[in-house]
Amino acid sequence: MHTDIAVIGAGPAGLAFAAFLANRGYQIALIDRQSREDLAAPQDDGREIALTHKSVRLLKSLGVWQRLQADEVSELASAQVVNGRSPYCLQFDDRGRGPLGYIVPNAAIRRALYAAVCAQQNVRFIDRTTVVATTLGDDSRALQYDSGEQLEAALVVAADSRFSDTRRMAGIGADMRDFGRVAVVGRVRTEKPHGNIARECFRYGSTLALLPLADTHLSSAVVTVPSSKGGEMMALSDEDFAGHVARESGDAPGSVASVGKRFSYPLVAVYAKNFYTERMALIGDAAVGMHPVTAHGFNLGLASADSLARQLQRPASLRKSNAQGRALAKYQFIHRLESLPIYQGTNRVVGLFTDERWPAKLLRKAVLRVSNNFSPIRRAITHQLTR
Repeated sequence: MHTDIAVIGAGPAGLAFAAFLANRGYQIALIDRQSREDLAAPQDDGREIALTHKSVRLLKSLGVWQRLQADEVSELASAQVVNGRSPYCLQFDDRGRGPLGYIVPNAAIRRALYAAVCAQQNVRFIDRTTVVATTLGDDSRALQYDSGEQLEAALVVAADSRFSDTRRMAGIGADMRDFGRVAVVGRVRTEKPHGNIARECFRYGSTLALLPLADTHLSSAVVTVPSSKGGEMMALSDEDFAGHVARESGDAPGSVASVGKRFSYPLVAVYAKNFYTERMALIGDAAVGMHPVTAHGFNLGLASADSLARQLQRPASLRKSNAQGRALAKYQFIHRLESLPIYQGTNRVVGLFTDERWPAKLLRKAVLRVSNNFSPIRRAITHQLTR
């Protein structure tokens, strides 16, 4: 079998990339281990995605934003950051000009992206399939399936998570930072309305983020603890988990009740050493896997899909090695320029605000106060969200 572009991974980045290439003349194969039924109706995984204005514009251009239901979208009016047990708060808002961004369940985004791609005539889904090997030919790259079948593509795009098997099979290394922590995610109902305010509490020994959802009394609680305590946090009763959230939030939301299932995710950041090799490109988490504290993971993944698609304007040149190589090199340059400062900055923030030594604690307090009182810093962070 032959195709122009084979995308491995029908997650948000892979689906978005296929959607960006609608009406461009490419024949695309989307390969995923899941079934079509599971892709069409993804299960709630507890993750809520904070979308920047740029991401919303891109999703609107794909007709994806319009497929979301009203009760799946929450405006983010402002964000607060607190440190230790201090009541002092660093606050970000857009000073009455509109929301900082939007919060949407990951499952809702995946469902809407899948529906948009299914409406295209140039995409063929290959589900329940795992790629086990890849080999480079003269003008294509061959993919070997676990079934023994083979597909040849002029370009292969890996979008199969930060632990990408495709990236490894192609010999592309990655810098990984294991933070030794897990994020335990669960929804909570609060006595007081959240006011569309996100709250990030950097306590000592754990971190809590409260993300406002469409229901004014419902929030997503993201508790980050050392990996050694992850099992203990997951094993808490609903009452004890709600009590932990209430204490760590400074009792700002009033009484708290746990709602629904909890999920646990290891926190590992990944940055691929190259975003492409011959006849292959990496997008989404396969290229850059972010720590969630600055909420840029999905936004960078969507940006990578958009950037790569923009370099593939001419289907006729796809099989020309030199032309494709130039396009992939330009994509890498653009995405590194956008992603590397955010990746490095996020890791520094995480390193500082999870350091329990007293010099770091003093520096944390100083950083919050300087950021709050030095308007250029606040404006720069706000601009990153609202651009």
